[in-house]
Amino acid sequence: MPLMKSKSKEAFSHNVKTEMAAGRPLKQSLAIAYAEKHSAEHKKTAEHTEHPHHSRHSAERSEHYHQHTVDASLVRPSSTKMTRAEHQLNNMEDETEKGHKL
Repeated sequence: MPLMKSKSKEAFSHNVKTEMAAGRPLKQSLAIAYAEKHSAEHKKTAEHTEHPHHSRHSAERSEHYHQHTVDASLVRPSSTKMTRAEHQLNNMEDETEKGHKL
């Protein structure tokens, strides 16, 4: 029988009994029932908040991070400096071009 996703006492005792009937030890059955109760409580409070964040400050920090780090990295122009590998590649191309010009 599936577990009840509710924070009521009846749902908690039903979940413990269900897990015990499935052959789980008492401590494990209690832990699973408490986890179901906690997830039901958390889901209920998350539905009533405007932001999925814990506070307005956290939401602002997250938004700032995404604007200046994550989103900005997608439109940021590449560096004008060449890497060592690029220098070596350019030097190799120059060497091959010099050899073919007669």
